[in-house]
Amino acid sequence: MNKEKKAWVSLLAGGVLGVAALVGLIYNEQGNISDGRAEVESLRAKVATSRKLIEGTSALEREVIVQREVSAVIRNILPDNAEMNNWVRTIQGFSAESSVRMSGLKKKDNWVKNDEKAAFDEVTYAFTLESDSFQLLEFLNLVETHKRFMRVPLFKITAAKREMVEESGFASHKVNVDIQTFVYEPSSESSIVKIDGYERKRDLMVGEVNRRSQDLALASFTYRGTRGRRDPFVDPRVPVDGGSLLSVPEQMEIVQTLLEKMTAIEELWTSVKASQNVIEEMVARADLEAALASLEEDVRRTEAEGMITYLPSNRRLQLEVVDALFDLRASLSESGGTIGPSVEKLREVLEAMSRHFDQEEYILALDAFRLVGDQLEYIESDPLRKPFIEQLRRKAMIARIVRDFEEIEIAVGGIAIMEGEPSVALINGVSLSVGDMVGNNLLINEIRTDEIEFIYRGVVLARRF
Repeated sequence: MNKEKKAWVSLLAGGVLGVAALVGLIYNEQGNISDGRAEVESLRAKVATSRKLIEGTSALEREVIVQREVSAVIRNILPDNAEMNNWVRTIQGFSAESSVRMSGLKKKDNWVKNDEKAAFDEVTYAFTLESDSFQLLEFLNLVETHKRFMRVPLFKITAAKREMVEESGFASHKVNVDIQTFVYEPSSESSIVKIDGYERKRDLMVGEVNRRSQDLALASFTYRGTRGRRDPFVDPRVPVDGGSLLSVPEQMEIVQTLLEKMTAIEELWTSVKASQNVIEEMVARADLEAALASLEEDVRRTEAEGMITYLPSNRRLQLEVVDALFDLRASLSESGGTIGPSVEKLREVLEAMSRHFDQEEYILALDAFRLVGDQLEYIESDPLRKPFIEQLRRKAMIARIVRDFEEIEIAVGGIAIMEGEPSVALINGVSLSVGDMVGNNLLINEIRTDEIEFIYRGVVLARRF
C-alpha cells in the first residue's frame, strides 16, 4: 500500500513538475513573441521613415534645382561686394540723366547681417540732391526701373521758396534720400551636393524655374514727365508747369523773344510817325507791316500750341505783346492812309496762310485770315488789292472745308481690294464702294490699302487709317 502511495505521489509530483516546466516554456515563448512584435513595429516605423525620406528627397532635389537656377537671376539683380562701387556710379549716372544735382553721398552705418547664415546683406547710401519735383520723380523712376533691386526707405525734402520760382523760373528743392540695396554673398562653406541626372531633372523643372524668375523680375512703367502736373512743393496757385511740354525757363525765353520783336516793331512805328515825306513813310510802313505779320504769326502759333502756361510769363505775353499788338493796330488804322488793309498787309497775310497750309495748320490759317477778313468788302473795287482778296478768300474756303472734314466721324472697319472686282470699304458699319455717299456731302472717290479718298464740297480729301 505504501508502495502504491509512493508511486502516486511520484507521479503527481512529476506531473506538477511537467506542468510547471510547460508553463515556464509557454511564458518564455510569449516573451519572445512580444519581443518579435516590438521588433516588427520598429522595422515598420523605420520603413515609414525611410519612405518619407525618399519622398522628401525627391521634393528637396526639385527645390534645390530650382534654387540653383534662380540663383543666377538673383546675381543679376543684386550686386556683390565687388560690384558696390559700380552700383554707386550707376546712381550718380541717374542724377546726370535726370538733371538732378548731386552734392553729396555717404554710406550709412547699417550694413549689418540679420543672420550669420544669410546670403543677403543690407547696404544703404544717403544722397544729397537739388532738383525740382519732376526731376526728382524722373530720378526715382530710374531707380525703380533699373535691373538691380533697390528701394528708398527714407527721403526728406526742403521745398524751394515761391519767390525763387517767380524770379528764376525754377524750383530747386533740397532733397535727402536714402537708397538701399542688398548685397548677395552666398555662403561657400558647404560643398555642393551632386544630383544624379541634374540636366534631365532641370529640363523637367524649366516651367517652375521660369515662374520663380518672373516673380523676381522688376515691373516698370514709362515715366512721362510733368504732363500737366503742378509742383506740389511750391504754392499750388502758381502753375510752375501747367501742361506745357516746355520747362519754365524755356517758356520765359520764348516770351522774352516775342517781347524783343514787339520792341523792334514799336521802334518801326516810331520811324513811321517820324517820316519826313510820303516815300519814306511808305517804306517804313512796309517794314512795319512785314514785322507785324511775322510777330502775329508767332503769337498765333504760341497760343494755339499752349506753350506758355507759367503764370508770370503768360501775363507778360498778354499785356506786353498781345494787347500791345492790338493797340498798335488801332493806332495804325487811326493814322490815316488807305482805307482797309494795304497791299503789303494783304501780301503778308497771304504768305502767312500759305506757310500754315504747308504745315497743315488750317485753324491757324483761318486765324491769320481773320486779321483782314472783315475789311475785304471795302476794298474789292481796288484793282491792286483785288487779286489778293480772291486768293485769301479761296485759301480761307479751303481751310474751312478741311477743318469741317476733319470733324466728320469716319470709322473704317476694313477694306477689301480684289483684282477685277470693285473695292469695298466698311465705313461706319456699312459696306460702301467708289461712288457711294457717306452722309449727305461725302462721296467716296477712291479706295486704297491705307487710305480712302473722298470728295467733300468740291475738294478731294483723303483720310488715312
